[in-house]
Amino acid sequence: MPIAGRQREAEEGASWLTTFGDMITLLFTFFVLVYSFCSFNPGEWETADASIKGALAVIPGTQGDRVVPGGATGLFPHHLGVAPVFTDPKTSSEGKRKALREEVAKIKEVMGGAEGIQIEETPTGYIFRIATPILFEIGKAETKPVADRFLRAIADATHKAPGTVIVSGHTCDLSISTSDFRSNWELSARRATDVLRKIRSHAGPNTRFIALARGAYEPIVANDTELCRARNRRVEIRFDLEGGLPFDL
Repeated sequence: MPIAGRQREAEEGASWLTTFGDMITLLFTFFVLVYSFCSFNPGEWETADASIKGALAVIPGTQGDRVVPGGATGLFPHHLGVAPVFTDPKTSSEGKRKALREEVAKIKEVMGGAEGIQIEETPTGYIFRIATPILFEIGKAETKPVADRFLRAIADATHKAPGTVIVSGHTCDLSISTSDFRSNWELSARRATDVLRKIRSHAGPNTRFIALARGAYEPIVANDTELCRARNRRVEIRFDLEGGLPFDL
């Protein structure tokens, strides 16, 4: 075979080295790039971190949505702190509680000092305890028309202070068995759901609702006199601003 032919075959057999060399070069470049990402200047990182917090209005010297006087360091050594711009005072916990207090004052005006209604403030909202005769006829589960105004006032409060409305029905220990209700438990369930429907029909869109049947199992006083039994026959409307579930109540 001529010498020129052998050289051409040798060159063609070694052509794969060009591709292999290009691949090795690209891999080397890739790993150098990865290593550069793993190496950073702590000072530059702190500057970038502070810039991001500043863009979100979370400046050193703040905690959550509260202003903390003094103690700021870094790029803002004399800053007293600001509330984050994305915190809406109307939806904050304290803002909703203030709005609910104002609405409860309106509810009291609607009540007009009626007897048989108690309002108790809780750490997360309010509880309205309403005696059965105010809402229902004896042995009935449909609310009286005169109660609609009061329930509407509670529903209106959910527009200003969204939360969870928990309606629970309670009875005394006297047994009941009729064609409509086979037990106190069923009577309390129907009453709770009827009150809930009346409130829900006028409530705000972000309100959650829960109906509970307690029957005679959660008296507030001993069922030893007719007066005490009358106190235990009630409907409780719990307004929870934190949206808690009632399974531990």
